[in-house]
Amino acid sequence: MRIAESVLLGTLKQGGCVRTFWRRSARFADTPVPEIPDGIVLETPGEYCDTPLSHVDFAVVQKWLVRSGDWSQIVGAMEFGGSVWHLAREYQVTADRPVQGDEDQDEP
Repeated sequence: MRIAESVLLGTLKQGGCVRTFWRRSARFADTPVPEIPDGIVLETPGEYCDTPLSHVDFAVVQKWLVRSGDWSQIVGAMEFGGSVWHLAREYQVTADRPVQGDEDQDEP
């Protein structure tokens, strides 16, 4: 089930983040990480549970996000990893109407 873009942006504007997760065979540990994650969740500040996101939900908001951290760990024959994504600074003030780098608002 899709999550409305306005809901995603509202949560991110309030300090939420998106976490992506992946796994693969440990023998690929020295290669670039997978571009398509196995799992994606939206973390809402103050909430107990995370909200699972679809790849489509993530693709819709990814253009407004910056990757703020990566991790990986090898456990046995598997490597696990992921990234944390936050709303880019230029979009935090007006998440309902994103602002481009030139400080002009987008056309409706």
